[in-house]
Amino acid sequence: MADTYDLFFTGSNDPRSCVIIGEDTKPVFFSFETFDRDLSVNTRTIVTRGKDLLASLEWSPGNHLGMAIIGTRRIPMSHLVLPSPANNARNFVSGSDGRRYEWRRCFPENSGYDLFIVPNNIRIAAFRRLEQMIETVVGPAVGLLQTTASLANNELLLLEALLSLCLFRWIDLHGM
Repeated sequence: MADTYDLFFTGSNDPRSCVIIGEDTKPVFFSFETFDRDLSVNTRTIVTRGKDLLASLEWSPGNHLGMAIIGTRRIPMSHLVLPSPANNARNFVSGSDGRRYEWRRCFPENSGYDLFIVPNNIRIAAFRRLEQMIETVVGPAVGLLQTTASLANNELLLLEALLSLCLFRWIDLHGM
């Protein structure tokens, strides 16, 4: 990848409850917080930046994806993790530019995920779980997302990519 920007995932290794902090072209801060983690009742993951609500994931009862609300747009969560011809990938179409993006699981042992623009096959981000935690201002980092300027300069695309990554990781953790 060309010049990259580092975003650190802090908190637990639960993709639905973490803080993402770093600096790309400007300071970046996202908080993913999940309420009522018992999936048999109304579970909601909210994504905020400071006091601003950016998005929410409204989970359906049980192990089912529900609705995603991104700004004023409401879409099924499944649209953020659409099946791909490759069994190690999930994709989504961005509401910001109408292009298709694909997260691909890395091997060995699902060590991370890479984000590509398809069909051009250009990698624009890489997420890796950290072997050893790194201390950040908001706590120990459990993961690192390196992005290129094409992702860093598009706030809506970055948000959609983070939501898609959250869902892909959650699906992988729960064997869906």
